[in-house]
Amino acid sequence: MRIRTGKEGRAFQLQQVPVERIRPEAGLGRQRDRAGHRELCRSIEQFGVLTPITVRRAPDNPHEFLLIKGQGRTLACRLLGIPKIPAVVVDDRFADAEKVQQFLAENVARLRMRPIDRALLIAHARKEGEETTEVAKRFGVSYSTIRRLEAQLDGATSGEVRALRANDVNLSLHAVIARHVASNERAAVIVAVGPTGIRANDLEVLLQAIGWDALEELGAKHRRQRVLLLKWACETFVALPKTTSRDRVRKLAMQLPLELGGELGAVAAQ
Repeated sequence: MRIRTGKEGRAFQLQQVPVERIRPEAGLGRQRDRAGHRELCRSIEQFGVLTPITVRRAPDNPHEFLLIKGQGRTLACRLLGIPKIPAVVVDDRFADAEKVQQFLAENVARLRMRPIDRALLIAHARKEGEETTEVAKRFGVSYSTIRRLEAQLDGATSGEVRALRANDVNLSLHAVIARHVASNERAAVIVAVGPTGIRANDLEVLLQAIGWDALEELGAKHRRQRVLLLKWACETFVALPKTTSRDRVRKLAMQLPLELGGELGAVAAQ
């Protein structure tokens, strides 16, 4: 992705950069606050890197990058074994750290990113204490949207965030899952229903039709079976002729199998 800004139309490229190919600019190294860095590692382990680092290509090796801003995030990725990190790649004319900071403050919220990454960045900004008014202005969203995203993503596990990113589940579908599914089972449900193409409204109907709340009360011992049931219900519902939800649920009930087979993703099978 390439962004142009400023009178001279300077170009900025946002890409996933291999951590092993990043080395610090001369004089960048500084002491890290241990407690603060542990908190940063925990945040990245849970949500991933939300704000891109800034790099430029190394003049002595076109395959390597010099780190301008984001030492803590880069070090955390090294420690956590995360192979790639989102980075804004700037050219040599714009390698001044102060100018880069100004660019990021003005443009990071406008970077073209997936809705889930944008939502995580909004929720993280509020978690870090940024005022709702400022977040709304920076991202161009309403107060109600910010409050909804905060509630929706509150307590999201690292497995849930990974599942959201991997399965391309939209935020409307995730909102339904967050309302009905216990936090420790959301990742499994996302992996199971994400690829089915089920719509948010239809998933709401299905969760109520199969009695998901009662199924969860059966405990962890029956987790695999209920997730398989939900996966089957979504796949079958989507394949039925497009009529009313009530009619499709009735037809679904007539096809209910006595036994459920099939495979679940690694997260869902745990």
